[in-house]
Amino acid sequence: MTMSGTSPTNTDSTASSSFSGSNASRTKCMRAMAATQIRRRITNPYKNHPHIKGLKYVIFPNNPKILCWDFLMILVIFYYAFWIPYHFGIAGGYILLTKNGFFSYQMCLDALFVTDSILVFFRAYRDKDGRLFFSHRSIALNYIKSGWFFINLVACIPTDLIFYLESVANNYLAEGLGDSVRYYFYFGLFKMFRFIGMKRRIRHLMDTSEFVSGLWLRINIETAKMVEFVIMIILLVHWIGCIWGFIAFVEVGSWAEDKMLSTLNWMGNWQKSNNIPGGLYAIGWGNAYNRYWLCIFWASQTVTSIGYGNVSPVTTAEYALANFLMLCSGIFWAYVIGNLVEIVANASKLSRDSIQRWDDASQMVLDFQAQELPEKITGTSAGVKASNRVRLFLAHERDHCTKNSLDEKNALTLSEAYPTLDVLSPELRKVCALHLTHTYLEIIPYLSSKYLSPDDQAEVALQCRTLEFAAGEHFKSHPAFGRGILIFKHGLGFTSRNQTKSNFSWTRDLGGHAADVNEVLIEDGYCREKQMVYHFIYYTKVLFVPRSAIMNILEKNPVAWKECARWRYFRAALILFSLGNNELEVTEEEAAARQTEQTAKSRKLKIIAKRSYSV
Repeated sequence: MTMSGTSPTNTDSTASSSFSGSNASRTKCMRAMAATQIRRRITNPYKNHPHIKGLKYVIFPNNPKILCWDFLMILVIFYYAFWIPYHFGIAGGYILLTKNGFFSYQMCLDALFVTDSILVFFRAYRDKDGRLFFSHRSIALNYIKSGWFFINLVACIPTDLIFYLESVANNYLAEGLGDSVRYYFYFGLFKMFRFIGMKRRIRHLMDTSEFVSGLWLRINIETAKMVEFVIMIILLVHWIGCIWGFIAFVEVGSWAEDKMLSTLNWMGNWQKSNNIPGGLYAIGWGNAYNRYWLCIFWASQTVTSIGYGNVSPVTTAEYALANFLMLCSGIFWAYVIGNLVEIVANASKLSRDSIQRWDDASQMVLDFQAQELPEKITGTSAGVKASNRVRLFLAHERDHCTKNSLDEKNALTLSEAYPTLDVLSPELRKVCALHLTHTYLEIIPYLSSKYLSPDDQAEVALQCRTLEFAAGEHFKSHPAFGRGILIFKHGLGFTSRNQTKSNFSWTRDLGGHAADVNEVLIEDGYCREKQMVYHFIYYTKVLFVPRSAIMNILEKNPVAWKECARWRYFRAALILFSLGNNELEVTEEEAAARQTEQTAKSRKLKIIAKRSYSV
């Protein structure tokens, strides 16, 4: 009884002594036990889950390697788009049978297609709602149900290998398309199924590949569409020419000279009537190159509706095929011409808009009641007629336009200058607005990312406007939007402290800078006659940040005001106040000397402005 009664006590004392160490050791043990429990609770239930277990074998859509593979397969399919029609309609298998190196090359391409068909079983996909499926079972079922599995299965049949073996066994080049070889030869047309997925692959690459999508954004859309239609025309002419040659090959069963001349067909008939020494000789196994250009000649004049008539069908089957090809060519040619006219019209939209504006400007200048006005009325120190200023302004606007059309008016917001912003989601709209203006807003200290969040910067950006000025103009405040900061995007200008007098002294070059960053914080009525004035000596395009937008965002961000903006406000106020006091203390002699100096500088500025106009 004693032993049994004392045994539990000894056990408890031993257990308690094992945890009687320091607090650090107990904490370490508890963390280890907690980590073990978490791993058991989280990891073990999904350890053998089929989705997670085979995840390492799944190829996701944005995988860089699979995107490179898709790009390679597009190139291979594009090659087959030219090779397969040529192989059946022009060469008749001659190149494949006589050149072992080319035969090996074709076998490698067939292996690529087999590999590509197998990889589809491991490629995750998205449904029409955008959900990503990466279960192997879901991928396989979707692949089979879509029908692509059977298309790829037929396209992967090694028809070239079968045709090569049967042709060697039956002496194909000498006997031609006998009954034993004819079906294997036609069986190779199943490779045409490989073209079906080409558009799907190109669209996938444009959606997922950063390189391809970036390249598409950098090129001109009209130019890209023009290239696309040119390629389509070339491909269509190639296919029609090869089909036209294929009908003659099927009727004869061989490209041998004796059979082509003795059997009724269009090519043999043309060769008999155009057998000129040194001219084009199209028949014979080794004359595939000459035969190709004869077929392309017929296809080109058919597609373009020229029709010389020197190459014409002979048999009933040839007439039927020719009628069908001509109808298809007419429909395609009308489609191409309509799209090409639209592309050319869009490409020249900038020129048409510019010409229209020049016509309107000429009519406006002719309707001027007074051809010349004094400078105190026109508000310019350039000494140039208003008619010349209008024409030069429109010319500079056209030359420095970054879009394919001219803006409908001046003082555009970002949404008006780029209508796409109104179509986007609110979040994406803010991101695009920041891409357009973030670099400019960082120039202004209290509007930089140091004090403002991206949402606040986007709010300011969407209220900014683009303004354009002609040489010789000056600007103090906009009649509709008031004062603001001008960030120079293009052009040249200066600032002064005096707008009322014809002579002034400039303070600095504004190219690539933002002036009036501090002074814009001052109230409109404070030392109004001493506030900055902008002067432009060349066509200038600026980003205008309204003062109202600046003050609204500073009210919402007291940190930006307290740490940055208010000190700049005090500095600008002191500068304006000191300028007012200094003017009161100036003697008559100093005022006269300053007037003489300002007059000389004003004349120099007029000369610079006139030179900019002449340039």
